[in-house]
Amino acid sequence: MGQKSNLITLQNKSKSLNLVTQSPKIFLKGFTFLENFERLLYKKNITVDKKELNFESNKIFLNISLFFSSGKTLFYRKKGFLNLERKSLDITSIKNLIFNQFNKIDNNLLSIKVVNLNSRLNKNSLNLFYRNFRRFVGVLFNRRFNLFIDFLKINALFLHSEVSTKTYLQLLGQIFRILPKSKHGRFLVFLKLLFKNLLLASKLITDENVKAILGVKLIISGKIKGKPRSTTTCIQVGSVPSQSLAKDISFSRIHVYTLYGSFGFKIWVHKK
Repeated sequence: MGQKSNLITLQNKSKSLNLVTQSPKIFLKGFTFLENFERLLYKKNITVDKKELNFESNKIFLNISLFFSSGKTLFYRKKGFLNLERKSLDITSIKNLIFNQFNKIDNNLLSIKVVNLNSRLNKNSLNLFYRNFRRFVGVLFNRRFNLFIDFLKINALFLHSEVSTKTYLQLLGQIFRILPKSKHGRFLVFLKLLFKNLLLASKLITDENVKAILGVKLIISGKIKGKPRSTTTCIQVGSVPSQSLAKDISFSRIHVYTLYGSFGFKIWVHKK
């Protein structure tokens, strides 16, 4: 048995939710505002990667990073992935969502800074992942071609440290959620190949501001392959220290609910 990672001694990361105020009433209103705002964006196929809400006197400052999910797949089937469209931020589509929720907070000024993650996509990374994983379209992404496009985009963003580990893990859970038990084995092979490609592609990046990925470890707990009892499967590629304060290790975990029960996903990403 290997040594288990101590979550307490892992390097502390900045929280995705930054909500500082001395008034508990304002805190509850702000927290409700963020939760409702994120839920409304999710209904429009917009994922909130990072969010910060700060109060200063009678002002509110909201900083969010958004990822737009793919809608029309006919464009990609005809033109391929060499000329990927970069979805622009439609301010008018979310303006009403913002102001409807803002009315619940008694403040005079709301300052919003939005980061469109789709505009930061790297075409070379997209084409690299497409060439390596297009054979899985009919296996794991059957009738979910738009999810395959999102998979390519989020992997390209994650490779360049543009999205958080939690968003990346949620994508893997979304791929696994509706798979039948006969394809669980192929999903594990898919993860092994994915992590190897992440490490290899990370070595080719010449940008000094991007941290190279040195290792990835994923643990799945649940009834894998339809077994009557829950088991634990560990997939690790590269070096992932069990516990360290000096190393840059990001950790995230989620629950994935399927027809075969609830599965626990935990991921560790070791960066240079």
